[in-house]
Amino acid sequence: MKLKKSNYVCVVPFTAIEVHDNRSFLCCASWLKKYLPYGKGIKESWNSQEAKDIRDSMLDGSYKFCDSVQCPFLNKLENGIVEPNVLVRKSKINPNQHSALSKAIEKHKDGIEYSPTTVQFSFDRTCNLKCPSCRIDLFVADSKKIKSVKATIDEIENEYSDSIETLYITGSGDPFISVGFRDFLRNFDKRKYPKLKRIHLHTNATKWNKEMWDSMKNIHPYVVSCEISIDAGTKDTYENKTRINGDWDELIENLKFISTIPDLIHIKPSFVVQNHNYKEMKIFYDLMLDIFGKKATVFFGKINNWGTFGTEEFAEHKVWDESHENYSEFVNEVNNLLPANQSFNNLEEFITYKKTII
Repeated sequence: MKLKKSNYVCVVPFTAIEVHDNRSFLCCASWLKKYLPYGKGIKESWNSQEAKDIRDSMLDGSYKFCDSVQCPFLNKLENGIVEPNVLVRKSKINPNQHSALSKAIEKHKDGIEYSPTTVQFSFDRTCNLKCPSCRIDLFVADSKKIKSVKATIDEIENEYSDSIETLYITGSGDPFISVGFRDFLRNFDKRKYPKLKRIHLHTNATKWNKEMWDSMKNIHPYVVSCEISIDAGTKDTYENKTRINGDWDELIENLKFISTIPDLIHIKPSFVVQNHNYKEMKIFYDLMLDIFGKKATVFFGKINNWGTFGTEEFAEHKVWDESHENYSEFVNEVNNLLPANQSFNNLEEFITYKKTII
């Protein structure tokens, strides 16, 4: 049953901010078409006119700045599935249960008085891999950029640390490769974050080994979840097609170590589906369950064009598009991945495909 977006409010723009280089977002940058200006600092961007416009679009039900195809939550809503931690039915917003949200909705045009409870560090693109789905060249921060990254961390701590409950690092680079982020994690001071409940790491895991992890003991109690970008089910595809500069054997050893971390109970191995790898979806799924067991929530997402492809080249990668020459084979792979008795909870973006292509 299709549900109407206009009946629901997405709470993310009222609770979270994603900080990038020279701009910020109130949601995932690939799901939201409008960004926040950064010229006057992060704190002012939280209550900027752009932020108010985005929140208005949630309240009036238009969601005009959102990409409902890319956003898995709006995508699922179209198919009758509600993510309760993200989308709240307007008629059920209770001032007693949702006091902060109710107040924000009522007075957000005058500015939200509280600070975001979730902050994402995405302001260093430094990474040791050159994945075609993400970038054309390697990016490693120079000394000037490292200084800038550390200054932004200081700014966030000065403005938001008292309210932050969740830290998300990163989404545009790698937390173990970035000097700024790595130093932050190694020297993490919990006294600066009195309300912190969770640190979520988004990484390629190529350097997440025991030695690295042992150097970050202060964050161990907080890292209960992570996302690991892999995009392949075999050594050849990983090293030569989707994760350039990666070492498959080293990765597998690291994944086995990560699976033993006791406090880390929610692991999201992710796979960007494209023409190079779609035939390995089931291989990847089985491999991740074999390594991580019940800790794993395997995620399959659609490839985005972050400026790395021309129009025709990107069309070749979009195997999930109905016009693609391999689309019927892709359908078969999805059907093989999602048998009738398979739980869909850990295959978020492909719920829609399952319902529309079979």
